[in-house]
Amino acid sequence: MSDDEKSRLGEFSARLESDDIDVVCGTLDDYQSAQADTRWGVDNPYWPLANEVRFAARDLLGQPPSGRSHASALTVMLHLAEEEDADLIADALEGAPDAEVREMALLAAGTALAEGEEPNRRLLALISAMVLDEGLDVRDRKDAVHALDDLDLPQVEDLIVRLSESSELELQVCAAGCLATPLRLRVHRDRVRRLAESWPEDAGWGAEHIREAVEGFHSTYWKDAELDDPVLQEAHDELRFPLSDEGCLRAFATLLRSEDPVAVGIALDHYESSEGLRRVLEDEERAEAYLPEVLARAREVLRRPMSPAEVSALNMIGARHAEPGDADVLLDVLTRTDSDAVRKEAIWMAYGVLDEAEVKDKRLVAALGDLIFDPSVGFYITKETAIRVLADSLGADADDILLRALREGEPKVQAHASYFLVRTGGLDRHRAILEEVAESWGDRPPQYPWGEDPIELIFGKPHSVHWEEHRLADPDLYRAHKRLRAPTVDESYHQALRALLESDDQAAVGIALDHWWSPDGAVKRGGEEAREPERALVLDRIREVLRQPPSPAELSRVYGPEAKHLTALSALDVVAAEEPSLLAEVVAAATSDLVRERALDAVEAVFKDAEEADLRLVEALESVACDENMPLNDRVRALELLDESPGTNSVDALVRATRCPEVEVQAAAAWGLMWEEVIEDHRAMLEELSATWPVEDAPWEVTRVRDMLNAAKK
Repeated sequence: MSDDEKSRLGEFSARLESDDIDVVCGTLDDYQSAQADTRWGVDNPYWPLANEVRFAARDLLGQPPSGRSHASALTVMLHLAEEEDADLIADALEGAPDAEVREMALLAAGTALAEGEEPNRRLLALISAMVLDEGLDVRDRKDAVHALDDLDLPQVEDLIVRLSESSELELQVCAAGCLATPLRLRVHRDRVRRLAESWPEDAGWGAEHIREAVEGFHSTYWKDAELDDPVLQEAHDELRFPLSDEGCLRAFATLLRSEDPVAVGIALDHYESSEGLRRVLEDEERAEAYLPEVLARAREVLRRPMSPAEVSALNMIGARHAEPGDADVLLDVLTRTDSDAVRKEAIWMAYGVLDEAEVKDKRLVAALGDLIFDPSVGFYITKETAIRVLADSLGADADDILLRALREGEPKVQAHASYFLVRTGGLDRHRAILEEVAESWGDRPPQYPWGEDPIELIFGKPHSVHWEEHRLADPDLYRAHKRLRAPTVDESYHQALRALLESDDQAAVGIALDHWWSPDGAVKRGGEEAREPERALVLDRIREVLRQPPSPAELSRVYGPEAKHLTALSALDVVAAEEPSLLAEVVAAATSDLVRERALDAVEAVFKDAEEADLRLVEALESVACDENMPLNDRVRALELLDESPGTNSVDALVRATRCPEVEVQAAAAWGLMWEEVIEDHRAMLEELSATWPVEDAPWEVTRVRDMLNAAKK
């Protein structure tokens, strides 16, 4: 354990032992939050202290409720409760002061009851009574039944059956959901079906889930097929709704060993699917004994003329169970089938064959390659899968096929081939053809494999920030943009950046500015120093762009006419602290509300990191505040910034703003002068000004200024 981990756990442990209940509750809440994050695959860093957390929760539950104490304790008990905690949880449930504590107590109760060899009688009785208490809210009764649902006890099952007879639809659905598990359906399927048939169509997703459970898992590929043989039909019914494990396995074997290809396919589907055989068995490990026979039968299906069952057999073997010796039968299947579903499953099985073999079967590789170029083969089901399997199983050895796909394939095929070429390191090996194909797509790729833009994968990121998918028409500018996207910085990079910045193309200038300011642009490629050579040129372009009208909307698919100004303002944010004169110029000369708003935001950021407000920024803010032609909200915002500015440079500007005719401006400026070092110097003026302000419907600053003036007198 590292020193940081020891320190963190030590601090956490100390908080658990605090005499302040609120501190302990906060610590338990932190544990719960960390435990909740484990659903994303991360460990709870406080897990080594689970026992201490449990003891702290017990201690809180042993005391009268205080604030959130019981809620916090019960929340961690959901994960940590043991059999011995049942009485404490029962106490908390009986004395629950609100719905939150009651809900958490029931959740914790489910954990404590499940931990014991025999559930705590008192807690079991208490929750059972809640389930049947018609005076309780429906939500509380549902929470109560869920607390007992995992207990395999006859009395719990009887309780759920009684709840299913409630006149409340919501309680019926809740109870039926508890009865719709595979093992309980062995006894209660007729009841659950009857209930489901009585509900309205719009009874909710829970009702829909129950209806699906009552129908059972038919198969993966044979849902519309019916078995003509009564014996096989009976076996299928028993497989879907078994009364015992023995009967279920007998029915499965009957279907698997039959000569009816549909029956065999159904059996293979039930074995392969997580919704099938294992789900309905009480002891799912009993299914494992059938695996050798299942695989043998699947391979027999592929060798014999039982083509209707081929797709199920291929899916059953898949990549997981495929062996190098399966290559011949796969080639035979791919030769004779015209089904995209069969092809897809055959391709996945071929993945297993190729992956397991030290020497890749060239015939199988060629067969998968042929599918990519066959015009009769569907793209999404077959070609996409074939490209992925070849790239994943062969790596760079798939280059020849993928390069042919770039040259001869349809655009969707090209996109997927380029994605996998880049992923296997092919960009360094085949950059010229990849760039040629990417350029042929224009400003948008034909497909986004796995959510990735193949144009960005080939040329690099970013394209830009505010001009995504815009393609520069001028060939020289296009080449310059392409150079900026490459991963390195040298003199050619700076030449390209200057070419774009010095051009008359608005989008080209915007793209260059985006690359200059964005952390993913110049800085990512060459550090902060990569910005310096073009710094002066960038400052000129910011001034120029922000004086111009908006850009044509069609230049930016996402940002429309605001793209140009947003680009320049983003670059301004980077330099604002070091270039106050530029920022002041933009604030004073802004020709649009957007530019002014963003420039004022930049001033706020600069002021936060400064010891004294720059006089040029103060003058610019005063100019905005006192300009009667400016929007009133911008004028008040400028005064707020003067109020919050560091040092005393803004005092004179605030005083001058109090002479404006608008009450809102006067009041905001006066409020900016209401601090100890300044107020006495301007008391007479402020009192005189205050006397002229209205009493009703006045800005909030009016009341605050008057209160402070009166308080100072006292």
